[in-house]
Amino acid sequence: MFNNNLDLEMKNCNKIMCVSSFLLFSTLLFSQNERLIIGRTTGKLVLKSNLEIRTFGFTDALSEQVTLPGSYISTKEGDSLNIDFWNISQGNPVSLYCKEIDFLQRDKKNEIMKQKEPVHHMEHGFYSFQSNKAGTYLYYSPENYPFNLQAGMFGVIVIRPKETDSLSVKPLTEILWCSNEIDTKWHTDDMMGTEYDESNKPIILPDYKPNYFLINGKTIAKIKGLQSAAHKKETVLLRLANAGLYLHEIQFPAKIRLQLISGNNKALKEFSKGYKVQLQPGECLELLTSLENTDEKEQIIYQFINPVSKKRCYKATIPVFNTI
Repeated sequence: MFNNNLDLEMKNCNKIMCVSSFLLFSTLLFSQNERLIIGRTTGKLVLKSNLEIRTFGFTDALSEQVTLPGSYISTKEGDSLNIDFWNISQGNPVSLYCKEIDFLQRDKKNEIMKQKEPVHHMEHGFYSFQSNKAGTYLYYSPENYPFNLQAGMFGVIVIRPKETDSLSVKPLTEILWCSNEIDTKWHTDDMMGTEYDESNKPIILPDYKPNYFLINGKTIAKIKGLQSAAHKKETVLLRLANAGLYLHEIQFPAKIRLQLISGNNKALKEFSKGYKVQLQPGECLELLTSLENTDEKEQIIYQFINPVSKKRCYKATIPVFNTI
């Protein structure tokens, strides 16, 4: 099923490569406030040397491979952004959604649709939004929730403030940690190869039992840290996004100084041993971090907690300083 879908997708892509090139060229030529995002169902994710699973995702071009998170959107506060969402996936119709940002959907006549509709195979959906509030946000395909999200159809929107001087200390480094967990039983060819259904009939899902835990599409063991020790005096703007279905809890050592820049202030708590961040599914935070007084052997603790049982499912450590 996977190979057949890939062949079909490549054939369709080849037929309209010229159209895509024109769209991309037009986007770059006429406006910085327009984006082409492609939805696809033929991504691959290598979890370890002998394990590769199939994923869905969003890309910026036909030649790009699916990554987690998908297409990164960056804009400035006050600006508007137009998105041409091209769904070349073989599965059910999909759309774009963000809980905190009002996506307007327009028809081919550029008129706002009173009722939003998912975008079918090989069709375009036209979206726009106003960048009202600076911050970091998660967007995803809400169809067949939570399947499409867990399959990889999610990305991050960063709205930058008008005045960068609003930060008392300007960060020299920006880091995004978009975390999620994966249940490989949701990524079999039988599950991921569901044939197109115009009615968008919900996919029957097995119980969710995640067995891999990721940041930016990599297992946590591959995450090298926030900063090199040689540059510990430089501040870091850390963007955290929970693209999973579990509660993600991050504990920072006491000598790291954290300042909340954007997000729910109740998600960040200070206690005797440091700071604790609790990210609910879909939640994002921006933290200005100062590492100057942090010991070089300190670690950040990442935990994934079942929201129903409240039990910790997975715990990992990340060094504060990388060795690269």
